[in-house]
Amino acid sequence: MVANFAANGDSDRLIQKLKLKAGAGQDEIWITDLSWNSVETGTHLTELARAGVRVFWIDHHRTAVSRSSAPEFKVPFAGTMLSEQYSAARLAWSFLERRAGELSEEAAESFRSFYPIVALADDHDRWVHLLPDSADWALAVQTLGSADSYREILAMKEPVLSRKLKRALLAGREAMEKSRKLARTTMIDRVLPNGLKLRTACCFGYSSEVAADLYDGQLQTVIALFDLRSQGVSLRRSADCEVDLSTVARSLGGGGHAAASGFMLEELRRTPAERLAEILSERLAGT
Repeated sequence: MVANFAANGDSDRLIQKLKLKAGAGQDEIWITDLSWNSVETGTHLTELARAGVRVFWIDHHRTAVSRSSAPEFKVPFAGTMLSEQYSAARLAWSFLERRAGELSEEAAESFRSFYPIVALADDHDRWVHLLPDSADWALAVQTLGSADSYREILAMKEPVLSRKLKRALLAGREAMEKSRKLARTTMIDRVLPNGLKLRTACCFGYSSEVAADLYDGQLQTVIALFDLRSQGVSLRRSADCEVDLSTVARSLGGGGHAAASGFMLEELRRTPAERLAEILSERLAGT
C-alpha cells in the first residue's frame, strides 16, 4: 500500500502520475477527501480502470458533491461515497465497514476498534467538538505532518496520543499562538455594501484555529486568511453568516464547504515581494 497526500491544487498532477503496479494482484486506487478539475485526470483514471484497476472515490466537500456529474468525473468507479453528512474519514470508514464481512473475525474486530480515532477526526473536521480531545488530535497531526502522523496512527491499538504526537501537540500550541498573533497584527476589516464584514489577515499555518479566533464574537463576518506557509487562502465565516464560501472558492479555482473553503492565487504569492520592492525602491533611490 502506498499513501499519497495532496492538496486540491495538486490533485490533478498527482493522480495523472498514477500507474499500474507491477506484479500479481488487483490494483486499487482510493481517492478520499479530494477531487480534481481536469477532464484529462478523469480520462487517465478511466484508462486505469479499463486496465483492471478498481478506482474508489470518497469525498465530503460541497464542491465535489455538487459537481459529481461533471465530465471530469465520468469514470467507471468500483465504488463511490459522496456526501456532506460526515467527514471523509467517517465516510471512508462506513464504506469499508460494508466490506467487513469479507474479513476474518479477528481482522473485522481490529477494523471496528479503529472507529474511536475516526470519530475524533470527524468531530474536529466538521467543527462539532463534542469530543473533548479532538482539537488536540487535530493540532498534533497538523504539526507532525500528514505522512508521519499516518505512520503513527497506523501503529496505534487505541486512541491515545503517541509520544511523538504528544511532542507535536506541544510544538503545535506554540506555533499556533505565533500564527494567531501574526493574524491579529496584519488584520484588516472592510465593510461591504451588502452589510457583510470582510476580515483579511496573514497567518502561518493553523488557519482553521486562527480563523476561529478572528470570527469569535463577530456578526456577518467572512474571514480570509493568506497562509504564508501553504501559500493558499482559507475562507471561514461567523456562525450567523450564510454566505456559501464554497461557491466563492470555486469561482477562484478552489473548493470546500459552505462554511469553510479555500483556494490559491498565483498573484498573491508575489504581493509581499512587490510591496517590499516599492518601499525599498523609494528609500534606495534617495541614497
